[in-house]
Amino acid sequence: MSINLSGLWLGSFSYPAGHGPLTPFLASIEDDEGSLSGSIVEPNTIGSGSEQLQAFISGSRSGTAVDFTKMYDGESDAAHAVDYVGRLSGDGNSITGVWSLAEMDGTFQMHREAVWEEKMGSEAEVVKLGSQ
Repeated sequence: MSINLSGLWLGSFSYPAGHGPLTPFLASIEDDEGSLSGSIVEPNTIGSGSEQLQAFISGSRSGTAVDFTKMYDGESDAAHAVDYVGRLSGDGNSITGVWSLAEMDGTFQMHREAVWEEKMGSEAEVVKLGSQ
């Protein structure tokens, strides 16, 4: 099986010992032969400012091992980097692992959302047809 993580992923992360809400996120990942880049959008649960936080990711995939850093855009109280280390499932459609920031860590999970992929493709076709 050829592994490629490119696409939209729905996920969530949890804080240690329940010291925070389970936080959902949407990740858009580009996988260029194991080099990962992309962006994440999540609700702002930690500070003032906008209702959503945006972050950029960069990292790598080697086999089923996934390692990336999430760097918030700095427009909120969340201007820091968080390290994520996880393992890709056998079918290539989910990743589970741990995140860490200084002395704090927690767990995360994410999965491909086929419906989102199909919707994005359908919308692109509609735009393409509409411009003819």
